[in-house]
Amino acid sequence: MFKAITWCAKCLFLYLIVVILSVRFAWIFTVPVWSIATRFHWTTLKQFPFLLSYFLPIFAAVGFLIGLIPFGRLTTTAGKLFSSPSRNITTDPANFFETVSPVLWAWLPVSCAFLLRFITWQSTNTSVMDTHRSAGRLARFFGTLNVQTPVLMDTKWATDRFIYTAPMLFLMACALAVYLRQRIPGKTQSQAEPSDL
Repeated sequence: MFKAITWCAKCLFLYLIVVILSVRFAWIFTVPVWSIATRFHWTTLKQFPFLLSYFLPIFAAVGFLIGLIPFGRLTTTAGKLFSSPSRNITTDPANFFETVSPVLWAWLPVSCAFLLRFITWQSTNTSVMDTHRSAGRLARFFGTLNVQTPVLMDTKWATDRFIYTAPMLFLMACALAVYLRQRIPGKTQSQAEPSDL
């Protein structure tokens, strides 16, 4: 039970880190992409509208690239390098929470939060009796800036994009990259091989 709680806490901690990084350091990833896009004449947008329009695909691509880095192997190698050789290693039987990396399931809590917000969102200009209360829902959460209307861009628009949608896409892309990295080389990951967190 304690391992399940710590495993879920790791997933939520990853989500919190991704939310903070997506809000604070988005410019690290988007400014180079914007400069490349303007240099090759792929876009004529200024930097801020470009950030608002293409932040989600850029952030998902960064999540995929980070997922390709084998952090579990790097920390194990560093631990072996700096630990004493007399350290005893216990060989308890591994359970689900030890064999499955939390990064593979970290997308689950943020996806649940996103789905809750996605389902409960309604436009400010519709009435309760309106059958099309969710008009523009996909454009609000996933669309570029040019498909946004003044109705869709209310005070919670940035929160919906940067707190819910972006971390969900980042963690899903990261989990997909970790899964592919573990499966594609042809050798299956042994039980003794470290997980990615």
